[in-house]
Amino acid sequence: MTTRLQAPGFDLRHTLECGQFFRWTRTPDGYYVHVGGLLFAVRQHGDELLVEGAPASFARRFFSLDHDTPLIEERLLHDRRLREAVEVYRGLRILRQDPWECTVAFLTSAASNIPRIAANLADIAQAYGRPTARGGFQSFTFPRPDEIGDEEGLRKLRLGFRARYLVEAARLTRAGLLEDLEDLPFEEAREALMVVPGIADKIADCILLYAFGHLNAFPVDTWIRRVMRDMFFQGRKVPDSAIREFASERWGDWAGYAQQYLYIWARERRPVIYRETLAAGAV
Repeated sequence: MTTRLQAPGFDLRHTLECGQFFRWTRTPDGYYVHVGGLLFAVRQHGDELLVEGAPASFARRFFSLDHDTPLIEERLLHDRRLREAVEVYRGLRILRQDPWECTVAFLTSAASNIPRIAANLADIAQAYGRPTARGGFQSFTFPRPDEIGDEEGLRKLRLGFRARYLVEAARLTRAGLLEDLEDLPFEEAREALMVVPGIADKIADCILLYAFGHLNAFPVDTWIRRVMRDMFFQGRKVPDSAIREFASERWGDWAGYAQQYLYIWARERRPVIYRETLAAGAV
């Protein structure tokens, strides 16, 4: 059965393909989306999302259809340096991802790139998840923390040093770490996340932004570091902490949206300026 959801001002492609989420597959008229144990199809017709295989309440929450993006875009458009990025990628939403799956995704992102992260997650799902299908499309559920393999098994999936991080993250998640973050303020949640080996500032901010709804988080990766230094610091090599502080002061509660607009804009619209970054294959 197809569920129709009203989604004015929403852009499905910008939302799924902007680098915040990795388990999607494009089809001729939409996407298959893999989230935890769920595989669903979604396509967009104008201001409607057509969803097959997921409850309406889940889809509304996952796609953040309650976010007041007209207000967010209006606020960010006042910043002339952000204007082009916001205008080009209007309709982008920050997803509400599964915290465990989001943690695994960004732990695998260290020294990696988007195609490799997607491949790592697919390999983990195939090795430890269960087969699932929709409309003839075959996939695998994503394993929960108690289903993840040991370090040796994960290393066989070419995860390298990340295998140890995933084993520790699974152990701490089974002990309640991610559940405990739900009600913590941003800074306390950030500190709590960074007890996990492999989680430092950038990965913690990604998890808090994409899974816990802290829209003030501003992850600083290679792309953001370069575009922020170029646009706001006259090319000076300021530390990431200064970039985060600047973003917090300039964009406040919407810093996470500013980051996502800048990230996709830098990757897709400024390839000549960032030729070195492209060549390095950085996330």
